[in-house]
Amino acid sequence: MNRDKKYIGGIVALFLAAFAWGSAYTVMKSNLEIFPAMWLLGIRFAIAGALMAVICLPKWKELDRQTVCHGVWMGMLLYMEFFFFTVGIQYTTASRSAFVVAAYIIFVPGAYWLVFRKRPGKLDVAASVTCLLGAAIILLDSAGGGINKGDLLTVGSSLFYAVHVMYGSVYAKQHSPLLLNMLQIGTAGIIGLAAAFLTTPFPTGVQFADFGGAIYLAVGSTIIPYLLSLVGQRYVRPTTSAVILSFESVFGCLASVLVLGDRLTPRFVLGAAVVLFSFFVAEGIVPGMKR
Repeated sequence: MNRDKKYIGGIVALFLAAFAWGSAYTVMKSNLEIFPAMWLLGIRFAIAGALMAVICLPKWKELDRQTVCHGVWMGMLLYMEFFFFTVGIQYTTASRSAFVVAAYIIFVPGAYWLVFRKRPGKLDVAASVTCLLGAAIILLDSAGGGINKGDLLTVGSSLFYAVHVMYGSVYAKQHSPLLLNMLQIGTAGIIGLAAAFLTTPFPTGVQFADFGGAIYLAVGSTIIPYLLSLVGQRYVRPTTSAVILSFESVFGCLASVLVLGDRLTPRFVLGAAVVLFSFFVAEGIVPGMKR
């Protein structure tokens, strides 16, 4: 595979996106003590959508029907992904959530095959299985015992995550990443606010300062990383993109260790190393495993 500047830039963009998402797990967890899950989702995406609309003003004239349809579809997937994750994280630890979400990697090759009729290669499947193995090593060592309600809800998030990444890899090559990002985030914001208004009373006693975490999630964990991921997916293969984005779980677990005091164990180190190895498998740069 040609390692040109755009390709390397795409790799870097995807790793930065994974870092931004993973480091926000602890912020998400703490903000759920202030806002109900439905309101946190709505506020987060509404703020991000409004900011993206302003940023994209000069490009609005480039919007066409196909871009709007694809952006809205991705926004619906995005909302469902975060709905299951935000509700699920209330019932489990941040580190467990991080690694259950990483299970999405196993669904990407199969979903791509079912939707686009493109059979995944052997290295794609091997990389996905290896990455999931690394996540499982750490998950099984996390505090909290067996599978719980939060884990099951987070599995739902991983399914939508896989489909979202798959479509993102295709649409990012067809449309402006800025416009696609604006549309998907704006759609998620509209759905999120509507769902919050219809299902959950707004919490009483909320101060202006309490919105700081939501603003951080809107900018640092929504606008920036989703734009980076769409840019990266323009130049990087779907399975490789999925493997890199799964590092979100590694960064999320590290953040929960450093900020929330979760345990750092030898199994975490081993699992993280296996996840890293899966990236090299996906790229075909492991001896005897050429693409």
